[in-house]
Amino acid sequence: MIVTEQTFDVGPADLFGVISDPYTYPEWLVGTKQIREVSADWPDPGSFFRHTVGFGPVAIPDRTDSREVVIPCVLELLVRARPAIEAVVRFEITIRDGGSRLRMTETPVGPFKFLAPLAQPLIRARNERSLRRLKSFVEAQTTKGSVA
Repeated sequence: MIVTEQTFDVGPADLFGVISDPYTYPEWLVGTKQIREVSADWPDPGSFFRHTVGFGPVAIPDRTDSREVVIPCVLELLVRARPAIEAVVRFEITIRDGGSRLRMTETPVGPFKFLAPLAQPLIRARNERSLRRLKSFVEAQTTKGSVA
């Protein structure tokens, strides 16, 4: 399990609006190349979105499923980019000093959990960079007058 946290100068509802909108992921989630399809009932549990992830010329098409949603504080996803990874990613938002704090927990599942100790430094670095990019994205949207 890898835990990464970041503070934001926006309220939980605004932050949740961004992390629950898959179309924002290519802007801030490291490795996301394209969102190809989002089910009409997203982000309800059981709904999904199809994406392409990768780096450089490597492109892996797969899908992410919603497992739990508590607006505006919890979004839990089953993320797949097989054969590279399959993990449960949980976003938890709390109120913090006039803004929000986001806690992102990534837990590899299935056969990937056995490789997690080797990949942990890379996953941690990717998640830390993703949350810094998310902070910049949210701040830029706030400056423009609208979040997501």
